[in-house]
Amino acid sequence: MNNYKVIKGKNKYNYYTIFIPDETVGIANGHYEIWDIDSGGSEFYEEGQLVFEDDELIDYDGTSSLAESIINEIAEVRKITL
Repeated sequence: MNNYKVIKGKNKYNYYTIFIPDETVGIANGHYEIWDIDSGGSEFYEEGQLVFEDDELIDYDGTSSLAESIINEIAEVRKITL
């Protein structure tokens, strides 16, 4: 069972939740969700997987690019190498 650091936030248009695995050695997976504020996710919803290796975000899956808000939040607690 994985334990995660959970980060919740919002920007001008969306809410987001990020799950960053507590493991800092080896490969561990986290994930994220983004949804629009006005409809509560009925009009816009996005999610994806985050791949960490040795305390560093090395890859992601689910979208063609990561939202700036997600990148900024992860950068506060982990290194990012994409």
